[in-house]
Amino acid sequence: MKTLQLRAFGKPTTAPELIEAAPLEPGAGQVLVALEAAPINPSDLLLITGRYGVRPPLPAALGAEGVGRIVAVGPTVDPVRIGERILIVPTLEHGTWQDQTVINEGDAVPVDPKADPLQLSMLGINPLTADLLLRRFTDLAPGAWVGQTGANSAVGRYVIALAKLAGVRTLNVVRRPEVAADLVEVGADAVVVSGPDLAEQLAAALGNDQISLVLDAVSGDVVTELAHSLVFGGTIVSYGRMSGAPAAISPADLIFRDVRLRGFWLKHWLETTPSARIAESYGRLAILVANGALRAPVEATYPLEQHRNALAHAAQAGRTGKVLFTW
Repeated sequence: MKTLQLRAFGKPTTAPELIEAAPLEPGAGQVLVALEAAPINPSDLLLITGRYGVRPPLPAALGAEGVGRIVAVGPTVDPVRIGERILIVPTLEHGTWQDQTVINEGDAVPVDPKADPLQLSMLGINPLTADLLLRRFTDLAPGAWVGQTGANSAVGRYVIALAKLAGVRTLNVVRRPEVAADLVEVGADAVVVSGPDLAEQLAAALGNDQISLVLDAVSGDVVTELAHSLVFGGTIVSYGRMSGAPAAISPADLIFRDVRLRGFWLKHWLETTPSARIAESYGRLAILVANGALRAPVEATYPLEQHRNALAHAAQAGRTGKVLFTW
């Protein structure tokens, strides 16, 4: 069985090793899953470099999410589940960049066997993150504005789609003007480009309206301008750090307008949420993926044997879609 393994933290293109591992056997309450597709996420690249929120003990299997078929079950698991297509809940306790993986039965969420496996494989992290960002921090009335940075990212596109379904408007900040038209086509209500005239662009897009919630994947000075447009007592949720800079909020906004800064990490939510609610959340989103309401562009797929090319591709700036491993 082929698996990508990390023996030492380092560069994503050189640190992982493709090894031949012993076949896996499911234990009590576990299932053996043959992978069909598994995406490469920015969090995976951070983990490889040792800069993620957790450092797994080494050597470690890589990959956090994916979709596959159950090919064997352990004791206490109903054999009727063999052949079932399932989403692997991204607990970081098992790798998905390998031919097969063993997971707890509760971490195997049934999904549509006829839906696109590439889209289903990306359900574990980004769509759920977008859904929770929109639901957890404030009650958004129909017609409210949500502002977001990193709007052309996978999470950003899912935010646009989910907000549209909820009747909520999105104001989307991007770094490249050439992606604006594409975001409008997929449902963005307004797109602005970060730069020295961002404040003027925000004013023109919002008119007399204010933003009810800001979702930030980039950090840095762009957060300062968005904070100026928040409602009194409004919340900024930080869930990424693409720029590497701190989130910059004016003391005047913090003091006189009661702007709040919160953080969100999906791993923490998965660890503190009852399994039934997790399964319900994934089930609801899986229906939207299956019917095409939630989609993310895919730029390329690779076999495990081409992992160096795949990881280099995933690390490139300016990509137009996700990079995945496929079997």
